[in-house]
Formats: sequence, C-alpha cells, structure tokens
Amino acid sequence: MRTHTRVILAAIVSMNLMIVGCAKNASDRRAASPTVSERVSHDSVTGKVNDIGAKYVSIKDRQGESRRVRVDDNTKMDQVAVGDQVKAYVTDDGYASTIQRVIGD
Repeated sequence: MRTHTRVILAAIVSMNLMIVGCAKNASDRRAASPTVSERVSHDSVTGKVNDIGAKYVSIKDRQGESRRVRVDDNTKMDQVAVGDQVKAYVTDDGYASTIQRVIGD
C-alpha cells in the first residue's frame, strides 16, 4: 500500500511540474532581452510608442521625431502599448530585432 501511495504522489508532483513549465505564454517566451551583438552592432531608438501595427511599431523620440520600425514574429518584444517608453534595437534597414519596455525613463 505504501508503494502505491508513493507512486501516486510522485505522479501528481511530476504533473504539477509539467503544468508550471508549460504555463509560459507566447509573450513570456518572446520577452525582450537583446544579445550582446545586438547591443553593439544595432542602433537603438528610445522613446514613446505612438502607434502599433501588425508589422510595425512607431516610436517618438525626445526630439519629437517619429520613427517607424518593422517587426515580425522573430522580433523579441515585451508587451507594449501606445504611450509606453521603449528602447528598440534596430538594424540599418529599419528592422527591430528587440523592443523592450523602459521603466522609469
């Protein structure tokens, strides 16, 4: 009887661990964390989000200039909304590889 109880308990604990591991949603898996090469080789755009489209994010910098950067499914991006302060790592052709929310800026 004890062995049977231990097996059941072990199965329950294993199932709980699997559920917790699978609990990440798509936005958690895409959380923005630029690589070292992105930080070194890409330009960055910092400012307030003006507009969000299916394939772009528009960012207004401190000088008041808006810059539209391209995004796709491979862009690592925090959950952002219009009005959020962000920092985008952008290639020369305008593609944002990473967009992260900036807190307290």
